[in-house]
Amino acid sequence: MENLYQILNVSSQATEEEIKKAYRKLAKENHPDAHPDDAVRAKKFKEVSEAYGILSDPEKRKKYDRELHTAASVQGHSSRHNMSDIDFHNINKSFESFFGFNPETKEIKNEEKLKAKAGNKNPLDASDLFEKFMGIKR
Repeated sequence: MENLYQILNVSSQATEEEIKKAYRKLAKENHPDAHPDDAVRAKKFKEVSEAYGILSDPEKRKKYDRELHTAASVQGHSSRHNMSDIDFHNINKSFESFFGFNPETKEIKNEEKLKAKAGNKNPLDASDLFEKFMGIKR
């Protein structure tokens, strides 16, 4: 999603007057009448005008801000969970690198990741985690 605030060079907390002032400055700098043969400036003028059209209308701005916040939230989540790190052709190897043990051989490869108790037979035993967050002892 394109950031309309960046197009106008203002912060997301900018007042209506600041947005209007920024728009006028950029529109004047990039107006097609002042630069008739400059396609780059014509494109910039169009972007600036569209950004101002949304940010100058209180209802459109509220809607845009909600969408921008949602897009940023989704972007933040997707950057934390990178599916390209998983090799689906060799899922056991990916499982092993993530969880620290091989599901076929049950061989533990990474003690630090597991931090399993010496007496646990199941390296994926989540009893401690369940007890800690649910407050229920087994």
